[in-house]
Amino acid sequence: MNIKKILVTGDKFMISRMKFLFQAMSDDYDSIESLSVNSIYSWRLLKDIANFIQIKLPFLNIKRTGYFRKNAKTFINSSRQLEQKIIKGGYHPDLIFHLYGMFSPCWDKFDIPYVTYLDYTMTLARKNWIQWAPFPTEKEFQAWLDCEHQTYTKALHIFTKSHKVKYSLEQDYGINSDKITVLHSGGNFFEPYQGEKKFGSKQILFNGYDFFRKGGDLLIEAFKQVKQVIPEAKLVIVGDILSINENGVDNPGYISSPTEMQRIFLNTDLVVSPARCEPLGLFLVEAMNYGIPCIVSNQDGMPEIIEHEINGLVISQPTPEVLAKQMINLLSDSQTLEFMSENARKKVKEELNWPAIAQKIKQTLTNI
Repeated sequence: MNIKKILVTGDKFMISRMKFLFQAMSDDYDSIESLSVNSIYSWRLLKDIANFIQIKLPFLNIKRTGYFRKNAKTFINSSRQLEQKIIKGGYHPDLIFHLYGMFSPCWDKFDIPYVTYLDYTMTLARKNWIQWAPFPTEKEFQAWLDCEHQTYTKALHIFTKSHKVKYSLEQDYGINSDKITVLHSGGNFFEPYQGEKKFGSKQILFNGYDFFRKGGDLLIEAFKQVKQVIPEAKLVIVGDILSINENGVDNPGYISSPTEMQRIFLNTDLVVSPARCEPLGLFLVEAMNYGIPCIVSNQDGMPEIIEHEINGLVISQPTPEVLAKQMINLLSDSQTLEFMSENARKKVKEELNWPAIAQKIKQTLTNI
């Protein structure tokens, strides 16, 4: 397929997060433009609304709050809105590169070929984290699946962030395996970190955004046990500001400065993510880029990038006791930390970086 012009579509925030991918792709195409729709799917806004309802109107079922954004009507409306923006904006790309499956780049007309890049499916969400699939009736859930099915069926090709998503597309949506390519993901960097990584700080790092889903409660209980054995151990929780008052726990919240985030990473011995649901874990890729071993649960796409006893540990049942034992073992074993660190950086250098992923996309599109 001869492609010179690409139009990137999707949610504005998601397009921004993927800027390094499109920077890497730009050398191979004449132009890459982006076009977003006004996001109906604002995660942080929805979370604020849900928290308000939970405090002010506790008698309401909080699980229904997601219904305001996830239904077939909003899927179709967003798809048509984007389609009209493409038409009225005079865009004539050879290919549309669409991010994720919350709406489609086309709905009534399919005269421009498009590919999608998916991190999850709604079927997986319903199985693994029902809060992401808050449909009040089976009929409304099925209506959403019909929208997804049309989007995936009419796509020229589908790129995914994990084999877990590829399998879901095959089994739950009937998409042919030949039409799907697993890319995994890079992180918030263009080129891998080349500097030095030292160990010995006894600092553990956790991404606390969506605290419960990511297993923050399990980690807090495990950290209490770690402190009894390693009194100098520290736990840094970035992301959200939380109501946590535990000895050795620092919760700076959201870190906007890349320089400060790099400083935190470089001062960290271990990243822990005992998540109940995590499509892939871009924070893990960030950690691996700085050579930080990761302890993760055996959930979703995380075991595809964290190789057990190679660049981290994968735990099938991350109870506080099991987590504590593994954290103590690694924090007390600098040789193993350094071994895992080298392997983590190697995996980022060879696979989990945007230039490598861009080349895989180019090769796939060339062969279509």
